[in-house]
Amino acid sequence: MYCSYMRTKVGGHSKITATKEDYVRAIYILDTSQDSTGVTDIANKLALSKSTVSERVKELVNEGLVVSEPYGKVTLTKRGSEVGKKLTYKHRIIEVFLHNTLHIPKDKIHAEAERLEHAFSDDVIKRLATFLGNPVSDPHGATIPTITDWNSKK
Repeated sequence: MYCSYMRTKVGGHSKITATKEDYVRAIYILDTSQDSTGVTDIANKLALSKSTVSERVKELVNEGLVVSEPYGKVTLTKRGSEVGKKLTYKHRIIEVFLHNTLHIPKDKIHAEAERLEHAFSDDVIKRLATFLGNPVSDPHGATIPTITDWNSKK
């Protein structure tokens, strides 16, 4: 059982933190838009220093979420890709809700969705997607990925 507010798994096993989720999602987004993703790309996407990103990438490697070549590309593992895809799904469903239902302007929904994607459970996101009619794109026109396995572990 997970306690999403505390970001820990009951029983002492750690769960991916919101910060690490941000890194995984950034890598997932970069991987879908370019051939190769490196530390510099991630640093630019997250507006962080390369040294900060390098340290976090090492942690992601240790957790089995990414593979990193020295001074080379950073690639998501299968597990990392599943986490990134699910976070992107959550983020984009939330953006649709914020824009279409709450009528929040497009230029304000991204930052709000960034915060909320970590707090919403899978069950609530599935219900929200159903409520919204299972949209296939977000208000910015980006495709919402299809999630077939909601039982994959973070």
